[in-house]
Amino acid sequence: MSSAEVRGTTPEDVRQEIENSIQQYRENKYDFQVGLKDVDFDIDDEKLETNGFSLPFKSLDLAEKALAIGAIRPMTFIEYDGTLHTLLAFDPRPVGYSGFMDCVTHSLALTDKGLFEVGHYPAVNLSEQNRYWQWFLHRQLATAENVATWQEEKNITADELLERVYAALTDFG
Repeated sequence: MSSAEVRGTTPEDVRQEIENSIQQYRENKYDFQVGLKDVDFDIDDEKLETNGFSLPFKSLDLAEKALAIGAIRPMTFIEYDGTLHTLLAFDPRPVGYSGFMDCVTHSLALTDKGLFEVGHYPAVNLSEQNRYWQWFLHRQLATAENVATWQEEKNITADELLERVYAALTDFG
């Protein structure tokens, strides 16, 4: 029979272990998809009216079309853990699709937390049997520090950076 090693643990050891776990979570947070609890939008009433849209949208397809033409634009993302992202630039053009029958559109979002590929799709709330627009951070493409370095080195705006990333992700030629 082998003997088990027993050692005492101090409150400081426990506190340090918890702090290390929290730090590890923060460093690896965007290794997997992160759900968004809420997305706040800026609404361009003139573009809505010019393109024949009215609020509330009668379907999620109309919301996606309004997003594509810039009649609505995400301004903040709020993660389920309360993390707030302020959007610096958003490009609604698809950089990819996923999900059953490619129902999830992936777009680019530059936030104060970094550069992300963001998924958005029509979802169903089974408890209420209604549809809603679900958004999530699919993956982090760059940290805020990386983005700041790139912008400084290349002397480009947030929108120009997204344009270059979009071209790099979608150029299959």
